[in-house]
Amino acid sequence: MFVNLNRFILMSLVVWCFSFSCLATESQLKVNKKAVIKGVAFKGDIEARRDKGILHRKHADIGVRLPLAIKDLTLGVHYRRVYSLEEDGWALENRPYVQLEQKFKGNNKLVWRLRVRQEFRDREGKGHSKRSRVRAKVVLPKRIFNAKPFVSHEYYYDLTAHQLSQTRVDMGVTFDKFKTVVPQLSFKIVAKQKDKWQTSSAIVLSLAF
Repeated sequence: MFVNLNRFILMSLVVWCFSFSCLATESQLKVNKKAVIKGVAFKGDIEARRDKGILHRKHADIGVRLPLAIKDLTLGVHYRRVYSLEEDGWALENRPYVQLEQKFKGNNKLVWRLRVRQEFRDREGKGHSKRSRVRAKVVLPKRIFNAKPFVSHEYYYDLTAHQLSQTRVDMGVTFDKFKTVVPQLSFKIVAKQKDKWQTSSAIVLSLAF
């Protein structure tokens, strides 16, 4: 019965992603690379975002993940370089950040991940700011049709403006490793607080090496 439920959820997520792909305002491609040396993970990624065919955001990220004394708890220290397309060209953001991530395995065989991230943002033309992010993610443990479905929900809090500035929901599937790459396909919905709340969506393809 549990396997049948997994299959139903997986197929529903895949159909849901492709059904909403025509409604997505953005498409994203992300490439990740990880190397583990004596239990310490060194990570890097690059990402490109396109809106109606126009490249409008790109970033490069590098960092290290350190295992802590508590089981399945890791500390991450990263630096991200972000470029956003503005009216007068590309604007640079320097974003160092630290994070803690805890992995839980429930009795219902679901795998939970709770992540807390603190970002320090230096944006060209906008000055310095700080932002906190909290994300909860749940992953089905068994591969069904060579894939694992997942759902995550994240909140962004602007510590400079003292307000909730963004929320994000991701639903998708992570496929089994194919030769040297692990593909992941997801649908993302983002709500941002500007003068008023504005919603956008994206189809995201991630490739992990």
